[in-house]
Amino acid sequence: MALVAKNRETIAVRKEILKLAWPIVLEMLSGTIIWVVDTAMVGHLSAEALSAVGLGSQLAYSSAFIFGALGVGTTAMVARYIGSKEEEKAGFIAGQSFIISLILGVLIFLINYIFAENLLLLFTKDNKVVELGVVYLKIASLGAAFYIVAMVLNSALRGAGNTIVPMLSVAVANTVNIVGDYLLIFGNFGFPRWEVKGAAVATVFAQVLCFLITIIYLFWGRGKLKLEFKHIKKLDFDVIKKLITLSIPASFEEISFNVSRLISTQWLNRLGTLSYAAHQVSVSAESISFMPGYAFSVAASTIVGQSLGAKDERRAEIGSIESTKLAAALMSMVGIIFFFFPEKIINFFTDIPEVEELAASCIKIGAFEQTTIAISMTLSGALKGAGNTQGPFKVVLISTWLIRLPLIFLVVFVFKKGLKFVWVSTVIQYFFEALFMYALFKKGEWKKIKL
Repeated sequence: MALVAKNRETIAVRKEILKLAWPIVLEMLSGTIIWVVDTAMVGHLSAEALSAVGLGSQLAYSSAFIFGALGVGTTAMVARYIGSKEEEKAGFIAGQSFIISLILGVLIFLINYIFAENLLLLFTKDNKVVELGVVYLKIASLGAAFYIVAMVLNSALRGAGNTIVPMLSVAVANTVNIVGDYLLIFGNFGFPRWEVKGAAVATVFAQVLCFLITIIYLFWGRGKLKLEFKHIKKLDFDVIKKLITLSIPASFEEISFNVSRLISTQWLNRLGTLSYAAHQVSVSAESISFMPGYAFSVAASTIVGQSLGAKDERRAEIGSIESTKLAAALMSMVGIIFFFFPEKIINFFTDIPEVEELAASCIKIGAFEQTTIAISMTLSGALKGAGNTQGPFKVVLISTWLIRLPLIFLVVFVFKKGLKFVWVSTVIQYFFEALFMYALFKKGEWKKIKL
């Protein structure tokens, strides 16, 4: 009977995980679609326009992702209070997160608006790219400000177990973005032809809409999490301190990722234009596989937070393990596809024979890291949901700066090997990252964290 009860509990948790995860996959898919369509539309203008929008969006949204990491602490705290049936406190946490994210959003907008030209000149000396980039960055940064707030509020909703509304808000916003691009970049149906400016304006409209959908639902929706005006009337510095303490490691993790990516990009350029192009194509193709890993990571975070709030450590552990199993199974299937059909996948991104051949080899190697990426991502989400944000940050720091980057340096500068060996380096990185994350999870200290 005990075994039957255990199996029933596991099945119930697994259903809850899938219920949480599938909208996140669709949300990420819509984000991928908008990225591809946006790039394709701007790419029809000029190389300078494409570079300007690429640089401008990177400057506007890299900082947004860093500050949007406030959502990690928000998810953990909201989930904990929802689990303990303290919906009023959960709403208060969402309100305080809203105030902080709004302040950060305004700050990012002002910095990018005032220093747009200076920031762009750090990356390019092409006068035309800078001229177009300034136009894009000044406008798009307003959208980034709303994006930060929407991202944090959607994190609060996910902490409450609602992944449907974040999916819908993002999907609607992305649809508006695509339509806005079509109308304002090219001047279709009587709209002005604004080109780069049109792309920026469309992005702002989309992000404002995403924010409005989310905040309207929080104020007037029927979910467990409610935002009321009393929650945002004043700042509670004790709550803010706790939110920031939980979120800072996630912010540093984002900074670390961007800096390490910049360094490795500079090193990979030493391998030549062909290798760098193949690497970019391979990374774009592989990024699709991260969707299930991220989705189950969020699901694990929510279930762990709510279970610990309900003082149900067993359910928290089952949720973590089952989320990891499901993520590993799905991403392993993707790995099999990468291994047996790499040319068909790469052919979607490029038809240049030399680039296609090398990129296909890289994706084939990347097949061997899919399972370990799934394990690392999902267990990281489970730990963060419990309030352990420092542990995953330290693990990623070690795997990136003490394993991946040194290995790439050896490949490029010491052994003078090609791009395939760089991808072998990342396979090794993720193997150890998954191992360290699992060891951290098995210690079980995350179950005792008080928020």
